[in-house]
Amino acid sequence: MAQGRATYAMDHRVFPPAVVRDGAPDVLGPAVRLSRDVDSPTPDRLHSIRAFHLLAEDRTPVARVITEQPLGSRLSGRPAVYHVLDPAGAPIGRITLRRRRAVRPGRRRWTVEPVAGPALRGYAGRLVWWALWWPVGLPVRLVWLITTLLGEGDGGIRPPRRIIWRDGSRRAHLVFRAVAEDYRLLTPDVDPRLVNALIALHQSFDPSEGAGAWGWYGE
Repeated sequence: MAQGRATYAMDHRVFPPAVVRDGAPDVLGPAVRLSRDVDSPTPDRLHSIRAFHLLAEDRTPVARVITEQPLGSRLSGRPAVYHVLDPAGAPIGRITLRRRRAVRPGRRRWTVEPVAGPALRGYAGRLVWWALWWPVGLPVRLVWLITTLLGEGDGGIRPPRRIIWRDGSRRAHLVFRAVAEDYRLLTPDVDPRLVNALIALHQSFDPSEGAGAWGWYGE
């Protein structure tokens, strides 16, 4: 399932919503539809349980994402763990979301662990922007939130969101560009099913503007 450089983005104008691809073609085609399981588990307190299928354009299933472990509280630091399976139920890889703990400094981390290949880790935001966010960005955002509640604002600015997924040698494989709201695949080394599953999960936790509080998964 090799693939070349490409750009991915979420398309909420179609139903079911899709992860669309622009660039070198791969076996999954230019778009992968996202379909929640009909018997999705009851949402947990932290809204971290996910169960959905990845479908080709002809609606053929290409992968499924299920929840192994929902998020724990910020005090416990327990990560959310998701399995990506092929249509026969064989594992393709695992995706883990770890939030910053309440009592420790840190950033939200997304980890992709293919069955074969190196693990990729990506941290939300660059340290330099977080250093500016806490003394400057956060107070401004609070003001924006207040004006939004009063019906006079539009939601304001968001915390640093850019993510670069790197392997153990620091080589970059995938980049989420927060301003453009797209994903740049830089190498042909990642299974496209894992790429699409990661984007679908990420967009359900950190959705693009106008996609709703819970992104495509909450629709």
